[in-house]
Amino acid sequence: MSNLTENAYNEILNNIIKGRYKQGQRLTEDQLCKDLNMSRTPIREALRMLMSEGIVKKENKSYSVVYITAEEARMLYELRIPLEGLSARLASLKATEKDIEKMEDILSKIKEEIEKESPDALTLADLNGNFHESIADATRNKYLISCLKDIRVKLKIVRTSLFTSFERRKDEYEEHYSVFLAIKNRNPDNAEKIMIEHERKVLDFLEQRVFMYMG
Repeated sequence: MSNLTENAYNEILNNIIKGRYKQGQRLTEDQLCKDLNMSRTPIREALRMLMSEGIVKKENKSYSVVYITAEEARMLYELRIPLEGLSARLASLKATEKDIEKMEDILSKIKEEIEKESPDALTLADLNGNFHESIADATRNKYLISCLKDIRVKLKIVRTSLFTSFERRKDEYEEHYSVFLAIKNRNPDNAEKIMIEHERKVLDFLEQRVFMYMG
């Protein structure tokens, strides 16, 4: 991905998260070129990426913003919570030292970002998604990896909203670090339990702070 495409992707996604581009709103390449002061090529490539993630959909020669509803997000969490718990359990049994090092490296980057004066919500969402993905990869279960990735993509907008909250950013890091320690210490019961508790706390936060604004 070129830097221009990445910038276009981040700008469009930020505008969706902040509500500038609303659910169902029609987006055209011409409008986005004007809004972002960019040429057509990076805009087109960014839209393709967003479409592959289910964040926008194509309608003839334009695009529109797709949001999942609060009820759909709840359904996804019904699946995600036990599957993330299983992922942590299997990772604690199967992770190699290289897997452990990768998890620790991602956590270091998360800590570095949250300690900045103005942490970037998109960066944190991506890093935290990478942490969950590194755990899934350590399970060596291609079906579990694929299923969890699909769920995370569908929840991308919802997940990113977590990191606009100061207290939730800190809690996310601490909860993830506890999961990491359980995996590193080869404790499958604890890894599963802590991960499930973490995902339930995320769902509670979303219920209290995000879902009320969704359809």
